[in-house]
Amino acid sequence: MPGVLPARIVLGSRSPRRHELLLELVGERGIDIEVLPPSSVEETGFAGVSDWPGIRQRLTEIARAKAVDVRLQLGVQRRATGMAAIVCADTVIVAGEPGEAPRVLEQPPLENWKQTVRDWFLRYYLGRTHTAATSICLVTGAGRVLSRVVESQVTFRAGMESELDWYLATGESVGKAGGYAVQGEARVFIDRIEGSLSNVIGLPLEALAEMFVELGIDVG
Repeated sequence: MPGVLPARIVLGSRSPRRHELLLELVGERGIDIEVLPPSSVEETGFAGVSDWPGIRQRLTEIARAKAVDVRLQLGVQRRATGMAAIVCADTVIVAGEPGEAPRVLEQPPLENWKQTVRDWFLRYYLGRTHTAATSICLVTGAGRVLSRVVESQVTFRAGMESELDWYLATGESVGKAGGYAVQGEARVFIDRIEGSLSNVIGLPLEALAEMFVELGIDVG
């Protein structure tokens, strides 16, 4: 059995949803969570990526870059005193027409976001299945790195075009990967989810728990 590492986890994210999910996983174990977002909001993006191996590789690179950023911010002293691991993640929605290359749908652009999200719903979502993909990267104070990409299949109901104006009026799409929040008002569109629900929200807890165990972090 691996030894239990110090009980402090650093979450490298600006997402309150990821914080809530991590608290759900470790909060009752007495593990402290420190939130320290990456210093830069700039990300590599998915320009030029047009197949699943490339998408998974780019996701992994983005999450790892976030973890490296946060680790550097912590400095040697803080990494050496009581830190079990840094947790970083990146989530995208991947959709596409049959026979077409997969398309990565990140956060909708702030300009004209309503029309963008409307187009996504009509072309990729309603009556169809798409993929929510999250890359997780864990880095210990000693520099050990674990990475994993988790995918869930999400199917939206057909025949809900009349609900689109209502949903867009909520403003929920802004800042959300793929332009929707499955834990929010967008739940009315969901027909089924195959795989991890928390992955669609932004942090696959089942996979994260397995990675913690591999690092010797006791989450019960």
